[in-house]
Amino acid sequence: MLDTNKRKGPPAKAGSKEGAAPKKFLGPKTDNKFKRTGNKDGKRPFEAKGKNPNNKFAGKPKPGAAVQANAGEKQDWHKFKAEKKELKLKRKRTRDTYEVTQEVKKIYEQVKCRKTDNKSKLVENMYKILNVGDTISKVAQAHDTARVLQCMLKFATPALRAELSDKLMPHAVVMCQSTYAHFCIERMLKYGAPATKSKLVDSLMGNIVRLAGHNIASKLLDNIYLTATEQQRCYMRQEFYSDLYKKSKDAEVKTLSDTYKNASNMKASIMGAVKANLEHIANKNLVDSSLVHAVILEYVQATDDEKLEETVTALATLVPHMLSTKDGSEAAIICFYKSTPKNRRAIIKNIKEHLLKIALHEHGHVFLIALLNSLDDTKATKKAIYDHLHEELKTLVGNQYGRRVVQWLVAPGDTTCFHPGFIKTMDEGLVHGKKEKETRRKEILEQIEGPIADAMVEDATFWLSNSHIGLVTADILSKLSDEQYGKAVSALAPVITQANWLIFTVASELEKKSQKSKDVETIISEATAQRKKKKAAAAAPEPSDEESEAEAEGDEAVPLKKSKPELATAVEEAPVPTVPGIEDAGMHHVLKKLIKNDKKREGTTLSQQLLEHLNTEVLKSWLDINRACFVLVKLVEDSPELAKSCLAMVKEQKLNAQLLSGKTPGAKMLANKLGLTK
Repeated sequence: MLDTNKRKGPPAKAGSKEGAAPKKFLGPKTDNKFKRTGNKDGKRPFEAKGKNPNNKFAGKPKPGAAVQANAGEKQDWHKFKAEKKELKLKRKRTRDTYEVTQEVKKIYEQVKCRKTDNKSKLVENMYKILNVGDTISKVAQAHDTARVLQCMLKFATPALRAELSDKLMPHAVVMCQSTYAHFCIERMLKYGAPATKSKLVDSLMGNIVRLAGHNIASKLLDNIYLTATEQQRCYMRQEFYSDLYKKSKDAEVKTLSDTYKNASNMKASIMGAVKANLEHIANKNLVDSSLVHAVILEYVQATDDEKLEETVTALATLVPHMLSTKDGSEAAIICFYKSTPKNRRAIIKNIKEHLLKIALHEHGHVFLIALLNSLDDTKATKKAIYDHLHEELKTLVGNQYGRRVVQWLVAPGDTTCFHPGFIKTMDEGLVHGKKEKETRRKEILEQIEGPIADAMVEDATFWLSNSHIGLVTADILSKLSDEQYGKAVSALAPVITQANWLIFTVASELEKKSQKSKDVETIISEATAQRKKKKAAAAAPEPSDEESEAEAEGDEAVPLKKSKPELATAVEEAPVPTVPGIEDAGMHHVLKKLIKNDKKREGTTLSQQLLEHLNTEVLKSWLDINRACFVLVKLVEDSPELAKSCLAMVKEQKLNAQLLSGKTPGAKMLANKLGLTK
């Protein structure tokens, strides 16, 4: 019998043993130290790389190969490095600006190290050395000498600074795109006179679109656009309309719609040019610019809905970058209103990770409110937006823009919280929805009132920590259902009736705006005088930490060293509540507003909770405070039952005499409301 377990192979060749497997072909035998090559002639392969001098594939010899020709001789690396250094220096000396830059850098070291106070004189000497031919424009391109020009633009006299800036103007377009020279343009914007800034804008005309699409120049162009005059801004926007406006400007064209106002047949070509320019910039993710935002807003206001959809698709991922300016926020709102459900979902998805920053931003929060006001799917709105913001609810309420988002969620369209003009603007987006306005707002409130009430219970002290937050608390409580309202006021009442209830002081907007802007020369002179004063007072040869920090601020124009972050954070201290809450004017208004909400409530009210938590010590102190007495007046004047409870408490604790002897208007009115007489 045949053994079927044996492996069957191919038939044996002639001259081979029967059943033997054929040998696998392994190629010609070669030595492992030789590399195989594609040798068509069948000749012996080339020797190892670097062994055969005739081998054209051997590559360049390694550095120091000539020294290593003899195996016994070692490489002298110090000598090799010295030769390389000498060769590098020899190449530098061949440049026509080498001697000039070396001389200028010596003076620059004196200015940088503060070895002298007469820096303007040294800068003048530096300018005399560089003011030869086209040396200044060449110096601006190098990484080391660009810092020299930055120093000159900072410490030069106004006349010399203007002259130096005029020398750089013809090269402004190239400098804006240079890695190092664009810092010189920044110094011209920071320290230059208004005439210099105006000349700088004019020198860039004709290249605005190209600079807006450049990675380095785009950020610089944004600052230039903000410092330009209104007419110059119009000219900068005109270059986006078509190539016709690159060489010639039209003073009558203020917006995009003016370009085809008298020639309607030109609208299609102009809109196509604007769309192409915007898509080019959007593809490079460079839309975070005030100039680009202004052009986008004009385009979305003038284009048809069909063509707008194509632009929205390209800008959907870039909406978070459009919310940094007012024009960009308005453009993003229009894009969201007129986009398809698919693009709406894409926009919401892209802003999810930036929701907190958007809600706290001056212009971004307007877009977020418009989004909340126009979405029909309220469950998706809560899941996609509110659920991501709930963990940062206290951060929102503590910010002047974030609290507006919270107020719109609980009290949308309330004229006590928002300006009528703002409400009218937000209501314009309702035409793009299908659900009734009141139905949509009611559904949102029903979903979020529970989590907000729970947040109040968890940290009731925060919700009454200052008058601004207290007003938001009052607005929220006025819209909550009776069940959630009773749960919230039960947590807030013990905070109000504390004997040591303190709140934070809030600076008014007038105080924040009272700081007047100073001229650049005044700022520089004050900083110089401050440094001189600190140097004269310092006894030790090494500067102290405070002096080092002041010098770091003075060197802001020369980007050589980064300031230490711990110096900035060490100065800031955590605020401490210092004002008694019951005596503060703003919180007094909040308490009266909270008590007023009790009229339309059934069940647990704030007034009842306040009387329950008032003890002898707190009540005794309140009777001596005018505003506290008025709070009690507001508490008892609309409820006979509360008036009886308050009177019984006063008599029980034997405070009749103290109340009757009070000389404040609030004490007299409270005694009258309670029916007490001498």
